[in-house]
Amino acid sequence: MTSTKSPRPASHRYYCSFGANLQPQENATDALSWLCEQFQRVTLSGIITTEPQEMESLLPFVNFAFWFDSSLSPQQVKSRFNRQEERRGRDRSDPQCSIKDRPLDLDILSVDRAPELATQPDYLIPLLNQLLNNAPLEGDTVPIHLGSLKLGDAATTIYRDARSGHIRVVDQHP
Repeated sequence: MTSTKSPRPASHRYYCSFGANLQPQENATDALSWLCEQFQRVTLSGIITTEPQEMESLLPFVNFAFWFDSSLSPQQVKSRFNRQEERRGRDRSDPQCSIKDRPLDLDILSVDRAPELATQPDYLIPLLNQLLNNAPLEGDTVPIHLGSLKLGDAATTIYRDARSGHIRVVDQHP
């Protein structure tokens, strides 16, 4: 007798980053809500502000690193990230969009293994260190409110209960 169940797609762990310097706190909150809707459990670093790099702008960025598990392919995840960026107003057809102010920038840093810190931009290293090694963040963090939850100080795992639609913090790391 053969099984009629199709095999479950392989799950991947995605290590990613968020950045925004146009309405950054509002866009961080919206992006985090969207991420939780898409990927049931999201673990994120603390949230910080950084100076723009490799672009000329007076507007600081809000940044955090995060990971989640998904059976989607890297191309599917990147496509969803790009669509979300466009919904928030980023013009990805502009050849200079990578050096302009942006409402949302979601990047996949690595898949299935932790990103190599030596290959990451300086501003991401403390965020990844906190996310991967539970290292403390130096300096000020940015509070982000997701419903009644205040995030930003510490690495946090957020879980969305698909049955109720509620979002809750599962673990807030020291």
